[in-house]
Amino acid sequence: MEHKNFRGKISYISDPDGARKEFGREWWSTTLHEDGQTTLRAYCEIEAGVVEDRSVIRDTTISLDSDYYPLDCYTRVQRSGSYLGSGWFRFNDRRAEAQVYAPEIGRVSQSWPVKVASFGAHNVTCDVLHCARYNHGGEEVQKSKNTFVTNLEHDGCGIPLITPMTFGLEFKGREKVVVPAGSFDADHYEFHLDGSLPKEHPTEHVWCLPENFMFIKIAVGGYMNATFELVELEEG
Repeated sequence: MEHKNFRGKISYISDPDGARKEFGREWWSTTLHEDGQTTLRAYCEIEAGVVEDRSVIRDTTISLDSDYYPLDCYTRVQRSGSYLGSGWFRFNDRRAEAQVYAPEIGRVSQSWPVKVASFGAHNVTCDVLHCARYNHGGEEVQKSKNTFVTNLEHDGCGIPLITPMTFGLEFKGREKVVVPAGSFDADHYEFHLDGSLPKEHPTEHVWCLPENFMFIKIAVGGYMNATFELVELEEG
């Protein structure tokens, strides 16, 4: 077998008043398949008080083709200890579809006649996958096209539905980034959010590996004043 496996852990650290505090964590694993596809699995915990006054547990599995276009995704969300909802998503060159269930809305089917360029399920390992759509031969700041997420909440604590989102993406350069998991030559991108979210989102910078968009670090300003750092990495 020629596939490759990677796994690791990310710590969510807030520093609003000079005292660093871990408010969340994410365990993830990635399989690079023989046919060029990628499968990413993530288990996330967010404590109440930094982003919103609620805790979040989220399980997500997403697969992508060799060009990092989404193929399918499953996500399940717990809000403050109670089941919020879950959804299964499928994508092809012509359509995006979903089967969703949540106690608040019952069962919902969705279908969008569009090829989805990137899809975010709110695990931070998924956030960096939007960067795969950046054209390094194009404009400096590029507006997203056919980009969707599971919801527009900052902590991702919403019923998972196919939800459109727009932003600008800017490549800032390749940099040496040091995190607890090691030192990496990573590509640095900045998200320019344009008001499509229900409340103003702070500036967000992301760093990922250029060869496979593996997460290294995110820095978020504003009310969060938080960093999300790779603290463990294992291959094999």
